[in-house]
Amino acid sequence: MGPLVLALVAALPAQNVEVAWRGDPRCPQHGFQDSLARYLAGATESRPVRVTVDVRREGEGRWSATLDLEAAEGRSKRTLRGRSCAEIGDAAAFVTAVVVDPGVLTRPAEGAIVPAPSAAPAGTPAPEDMPPEPSPAEAGAGDLSPGAAESGISNMSPRTGEEGADTSHMSSGAGGSAPPDEPAPEPAAGTTVLPGPLKEDVSSDMSPKPAARVARPRGFVRVTGGLEALGMPRVGPAVGLAGGLSGRRWRVEVTGLYRAPTTEYTQSDPQAGARVRLWAVGARGCGVLRARQVEFPLCGGLEGGQALGEGVGFAGGRADRIAWLAAVFGPAVAWAPRPWLALWFGADLGVPLLGGTFSAAGLGRMFTIAPVSLRAALGLEFRFGRGGAG
Repeated sequence: MGPLVLALVAALPAQNVEVAWRGDPRCPQHGFQDSLARYLAGATESRPVRVTVDVRREGEGRWSATLDLEAAEGRSKRTLRGRSCAEIGDAAAFVTAVVVDPGVLTRPAEGAIVPAPSAAPAGTPAPEDMPPEPSPAEAGAGDLSPGAAESGISNMSPRTGEEGADTSHMSSGAGGSAPPDEPAPEPAAGTTVLPGPLKEDVSSDMSPKPAARVARPRGFVRVTGGLEALGMPRVGPAVGLAGGLSGRRWRVEVTGLYRAPTTEYTQSDPQAGARVRLWAVGARGCGVLRARQVEFPLCGGLEGGQALGEGVGFAGGRADRIAWLAAVFGPAVAWAPRPWLALWFGADLGVPLLGGTFSAAGLGRMFTIAPVSLRAALGLEFRFGRGGAG
């Protein structure tokens, strides 16, 4: 393979392609250079081009490359996505080659991805019986618009041509076009026919542009531990469990919370009081902002459960329970060093919608549920699935 690539590079005209390759070190530049040499083999013209390629691995089987192409005609930027480093490098090389030499669109490179020859209709002469086709140099070069690379190919529209004309048979010379009353000749098998001027949404079958991936939600399970204050007596430990689905800009989850018991003593008897604990389940939705591996969810929802209290430090103490319903909202920060694992830190504010008081005969009020509940939690989130959420 090495001697073949060297031979192809030696066959190129003097190229002025300045490449800056950045990003994931697991995706080296040599694959891009090899593909660029194949696409430009036999190039008939060369435009000075500066290209910056930033390669990223977004997850298992998901790669992306951001191309910043700068030529004399203008500057353009686009993002490619694929399933492997090789696929990304080949697609980036194709887009760059089209900017350097628009003839790449009508001259498949050896070893490149090209469309299979279509079956010739009955009665069509064999390719060897057809008149020879003009070279890409005779066909006339197109224009490179500043947004050309955005469409995956150059916006190269022949200056002349009727609707449905075969651009491979057009000539820039005075006598190169067919007479108006004479029908255009049938294209040879395997010839790409492009009707009229190319539009931005037309792409060549030769492009190894990766298929668009449909974003799919991913699942997750999160385990947390932290502290709760004000809602229950004093400050106490709390553990949480959550699970749900997440997309790139959103998440929905079902939550569970257990707050360990703490005791509030009465003023009349410092040995007597109410020992209170809490459990709750809920659901909430979040909007998510992202900065590479760091996510910033902002969540809100409802939870319901019970505050359970029992009298301690006096004779005749009994257990009681109060219904708990609260609106909960707050921000969080998640850092995902691996696609399947994230470190989670969240701070929530709970607003109880139902009040309640624990009291005892002879002792009066022992504890009243406060109007707010403050919580902070740290935990691990395990993620699964290969969706496009990232």
